[in-house]
Amino acid sequence: MLPITHVIPMTTIRRELTLPVPGTVVVRMNERVQAGDVLAEAEPAARYYTLDLARALGVSPKEAVRHLRRERGERVDAGDILAGPVGLTRRTLRAPAAGEIVGVQDGRITFEARGTPLALRASFTGVVVGTDGVQSVTLEATGALVQGVWGNGKQDTGVMRQVSSAAGDRIEPEQFDLSLRGAVLLGGICAHPGALQQAAELSVRGIILGSLAADLVPHVRRLGFPVLVTEGFGEIPMNSAAFSLLTTNVGREVTVDGRVGGPYTLQRPEVIIPLPASRQVSLPDEVVPIHPGIRVRVIHPPYMGAVGVVRELPARAVPYPSGVLARSARIELEGIGAAMVPLANLEVLQ
Repeated sequence: MLPITHVIPMTTIRRELTLPVPGTVVVRMNERVQAGDVLAEAEPAARYYTLDLARALGVSPKEAVRHLRRERGERVDAGDILAGPVGLTRRTLRAPAAGEIVGVQDGRITFEARGTPLALRASFTGVVVGTDGVQSVTLEATGALVQGVWGNGKQDTGVMRQVSSAAGDRIEPEQFDLSLRGAVLLGGICAHPGALQQAAELSVRGIILGSLAADLVPHVRRLGFPVLVTEGFGEIPMNSAAFSLLTTNVGREVTVDGRVGGPYTLQRPEVIIPLPASRQVSLPDEVVPIHPGIRVRVIHPPYMGAVGVVRELPARAVPYPSGVLARSARIELEGIGAAMVPLANLEVLQ
């Protein structure tokens, strides 16, 4: 079986979203939610600090207690003064985090720090079709789905705007103007750090690219918005199937999820475009046998990124100039023509 990349104009998209710790799910089954809505909330476990009050103030343990300015159980914010000031140097003890004093003994304070409340938010507009009530929510929507090969770990939603007229065009800093503020940008190739800087200044919600210069990866990881790459690193045009589908949906709300799953998950960076459906739409297949008529993409040179249709599957392994014998397929590649390609260099586009 060949690996599959989903580039589908209409399918059912179902994703399970999970809090890192148990909490409370605040939505109901069959409830429709918008991207960004809170689905579940949790309060992380408290952390405890032992603060040496006497040492911080430079006084004896017995005297230190008299300089406390906060009562046991009183809520404070990070940096608030707990005790002092004392002496000519005005020595104080401040709260290391938001929380409260839960104990005082022998000139020491036991401080309970509150964790930052966690909120699980909907990554796209959809309907709640499953939940365990405490930690996970499953959302479902109909729409278009485009999967990529790399993302910077961020996720956001916005209206998609096009900045590259062709799949192989570079995005340049001078292409950015105020009309793109807060949008998700569709481009071809990014090789210029200035384009990313301009995007950041416009507070864009995301960028979808065919390829990215490898030396920009550290910079892209630090950006506050998602960046998704469909092909890889270098100067590779976005495959025609993905570019055509995305350009067809310019002006719609899209979710760019640049998060990548672990080694034992199937999660890939993806673009989700919720769309109305007039009929029941099935979930995408995760396994598709290769056969004549199926659409594929080449994932290694010399035809890397090319999309085509399988015309023939020779029964015998095919010899190549390098001396390698490989099971292969004859592909009718868009804009190139017929070519014999090893199966190891292909993936199914569904």
